[in-house]
Amino acid sequence: MDSILQYAASHPFLFGGLLLMIVVVFAYEMRLAGRKGADVTPVEAVALINAGAQPVDIRSATQFEKAHLLDAKNVPLADLEQHLPALEKLKERGILLYCDNGSTSVGAVRKLAERGITTARSLRGGLNAWQGENLPVFAGRKQRKKDAS
Repeated sequence: MDSILQYAASHPFLFGGLLLMIVVVFAYEMRLAGRKGADVTPVEAVALINAGAQPVDIRSATQFEKAHLLDAKNVPLADLEQHLPALEKLKERGILLYCDNGSTSVGAVRKLAERGITTARSLRGGLNAWQGENLPVFAGRKQRKKDAS
């Protein structure tokens, strides 16, 4: 113990850096533990969608029109509160929220969980990870033929 104190006194910047790194690693691990079960990989997302989960894009309408998942609904994050009744109806099927990189959608999943919608999941890495796995994306706001009728 004395040698650690002596080292800390002799090398305050190195020891301070070590303490800072310990704090950063701890905070990162706690953040990951908080996300456990809230986010899914693109491959897991495909399985959820195939099982009936509804993809919900929380990006802006402009971003949605450029690229989105098949059958995704666009509910911009700013409008999430207004769409809670519609999202409540989807909770039995499951909800897959996504954004560009997955950071915003995790917060939206937490918001929905606070409102009792516990079947919502976030796409880890967002649309970027989805495209990184070479999974299909669609552009525009066209409805599929079955939806148009």
